[in-house]
Amino acid sequence: MAEDRVAVERILDAVRHRAGLTVAGQVPLVGGMVADVRRLDLADGRTVVCKAAFGEQARLDIEATMVRHLHDAHPRIVPEVIYADPELLLQTFMPGVHLTGAAATSLGEELAILHGRHADAFGFDGPTLNGWFLLPNGWSSAWVPFFRDRRLRHCADAAVANGTLNVGFRARVERLCEQLGDRLTEPAAPTLLHGDLWSANILADGNKITGLLDPSVVYGHPELDLSHVVGQPYADAVFESYRRFHPIEKDFFEVRAPVYQVYTAIMHVLYFGRRYEHWLDETLTRSGV
Repeated sequence: MAEDRVAVERILDAVRHRAGLTVAGQVPLVGGMVADVRRLDLADGRTVVCKAAFGEQARLDIEATMVRHLHDAHPRIVPEVIYADPELLLQTFMPGVHLTGAAATSLGEELAILHGRHADAFGFDGPTLNGWFLLPNGWSSAWVPFFRDRRLRHCADAAVANGTLNVGFRARVERLCEQLGDRLTEPAAPTLLHGDLWSANILADGNKITGLLDPSVVYGHPELDLSHVVGQPYADAVFESYRRFHPIEKDFFEVRAPVYQVYTAIMHVLYFGRRYEHWLDETLTRSGV
């Protein structure tokens, strides 16, 4: 289609004039909820991933900040940012395919390495993203109030405002927020989290993890990352591997994982609408509200 060719030419022109790089070839990649995503073969022999999102709402510079921070903690499996501005992000190409059970042991090991990075407080220095959605941060001395106010309440209010979450579900989320001090625990230290660890954001080659993509970085409780693994067919192997490096606290699976999954379910409702209300209902019920 002519429109597609025009869009591609706009991207290649941005790469050439903003980043100073010449593209020899390009292939569209799966994804693109937030931006157009392509693999670019550069004239200098390098292969990079290009994300492009043009317009006033583009925030790829914020994504670049998160990727840089995660790369600094675990450079072997997190892309390196080559160029970034609000509309254009270039990062190293990470080989592999989406996660399968063969790499579950490796995932536990890589998560344990990532969770070895700590900060003095909970949150992050500046706003971050979950997909296209802007998340407030700043720093907090305690995790539970941070997660309650800047994740659960903030995201639920946004979902109500855009019409994807009804007030009945919002009231149940609020009941959970009021009980959160009795449901969640404070971690030993603020821990660096990927923050959006669903399977499509994890790349593997055989039995090895090769990439962690599209983070929603925050310093928080490791259980937030681990909650994304709960219920997956490869979960037991991930947790067995992870426990070799870090403990998993008592009652996580029964009590706290459902609470963290409420946040994930809210984000799905925010993005994709009420067809995910059944999942939110299930997680709220398992959380006791």
